[in-house]
Amino acid sequence: MSAISQVGYLSREEWLERALEAVSREGGAKLRIAALVEAVGVTKGSFYWHFKNRDDFVRGLIEYWHQRYTLRVSSHLDAVQGSAEVKLRELMKMVFVEQLARHDLAIRSWAIAEPELRELVRRTDDHRLHYLRELFAGVGFDEDASDLRARVFLGEAAWEAARFQLMSKRERVRNAEAFFQLLIAGARPG
Repeated sequence: MSAISQVGYLSREEWLERALEAVSREGGAKLRIAALVEAVGVTKGSFYWHFKNRDDFVRGLIEYWHQRYTLRVSSHLDAVQGSAEVKLRELMKMVFVEQLARHDLAIRSWAIAEPELRELVRRTDDHRLHYLRELFAGVGFDEDASDLRARVFLGEAAWEAARFQLMSKRERVRNAEAFFQLLIAGARPG
């Protein structure tokens, strides 16, 4: 955190990351601006510096979640040299060790309560599923097996996120590797 943000100014990205943490703790469906600024630890003026209103904030937050926890990850993996298996292992370590799915359940619950978010969340899910299907196909699975494994991975990542917060980094690495081995078992390379 920069010296400026320590004295009360938050960049838009800092604002969104803190807000995402608050939404994950408290839920988003009933979140109002007053409660949000209190949870983030800033003034209403800080909110209105970055967002026009609550709707602008909500769209910005979901877009930030999509960019930070989906597009950034796939861009990183695209730059990794190696096979689909190497990239898949790297993805699982990133997701489990860095706890990248820790906001997923809260965001999805919020999207149920606020239907206008559903399309934004669905876009993220579509991107993640497509990317994972491609990786599993590259490991050697047919279309149906790739789809099933992609869905299992996403479900496990979201479900385990809360439990992984209680684990040491070493335990998270071990679990990520065990899950990776489970999901690639039976692959037919080539």
